[in-house]
Amino acid sequence: IVIAVVERTGIFQWLAYQAYRLSRGRLWLMLPILMIVTGVASAFLDNVTTMLLMTPITVQIALAMGINPLALLIPEVLASNVVGISTLVGTPTNILIGSYGKISFNDFVVNLTPGVLLALLGLIIYSELSYRKEFKASGGSGLSPVLLKALAERGRITEPDHLKKAGVVGAGMIGLFVMGEQIHLLPAVTALIGATALLVWIRPDIEEMIEAVDWTTLVFFITLFICVGAIQEVGLISFIADFIGRLVGDNLLLAMLVVTWFSAVLSMIIANIPFTAAMLPVIGYLTATIPGAGSKALFYCLSVGSAMGGNGSLIGASANMVTAGIAERAGHPITYVYFFKKGFPALLITVALATVWLLLRFLVL
Repeated sequence: IVIAVVERTGIFQWLAYQAYRLSRGRLWLMLPILMIVTGVASAFLDNVTTMLLMTPITVQIALAMGINPLALLIPEVLASNVVGISTLVGTPTNILIGSYGKISFNDFVVNLTPGVLLALLGLIIYSELSYRKEFKASGGSGLSPVLLKALAERGRITEPDHLKKAGVVGAGMIGLFVMGEQIHLLPAVTALIGATALLVWIRPDIEEMIEAVDWTTLVFFITLFICVGAIQEVGLISFIADFIGRLVGDNLLLAMLVVTWFSAVLSMIIANIPFTAAMLPVIGYLTATIPGAGSKALFYCLSVGSAMGGNGSLIGASANMVTAGIAERAGHPITYVYFFKKGFPALLITVALATVWLLLRFLVL
């Protein structure tokens, strides 16, 4: 409900347009700005919503500048999947992990953000190098006044009063997310408080708000947990946990590497949300049996592997599929092979950099 109110204000389209203005049409500068805007938005909204909002105007900017929209869209969606894990509410996988492992909003920020920033820096450098030919071919020419006016019209804030109110409520929610652990306030309760405050203060159309809730996803989560509970009941989860436990023994370093990279590779093949849900009992078992794993390091390894691993293939994350759908409607389809060629090297770079941070954080510092 909070996201539905915010997205109707046009703030994300405005941010994308401001990225063009700030870079003055220089693609080498506009690319990291767009990636950072998309990443920060993904840390507080879900990745799918962020890409739904950013993709249309990004396509417009790219076409107006005479470059392939994929040169901006692919780095954006990669950044969305990487930076989203820096907070508890940034990705559905983190919400699952936080709930199961009793990990707070602050814990995610403190333990993952430095690694995420390191991975984002590597991703930006990789994206600049990967698309340098396209950027050079465009010549970096500016837009005509007519095209600039059209983009400005598309990238304007449509409901400034609602945006101000949503900003106040959003700031309050972030404060409660941060302080929630001290006052024993669950993140779900904070979200309900924010949604209620906006419904009372802004008074949007209730039917529209009800339609904005992704009921399909909620039912998916419910049935997913039923399936996970079933395979746990018949002993499959315990079998997998025992196998990984025998593989890594009492070695926390080996366990962190196995969980991170095992999760990253499998998330290329299996959608990361059901994969994460199925792995949670396994990680819980390993956390309880491996010496030193009480720091919940393996839960953070699962977060990094499952989310960043989604960058390895088109079907690895929901945001990838949403972006591909919009791009196809705009006449620039993203094929599985093309995404793999751009995404798999990004997976290797970002997961490797994030792994370095995790090892430093939990084994050295």
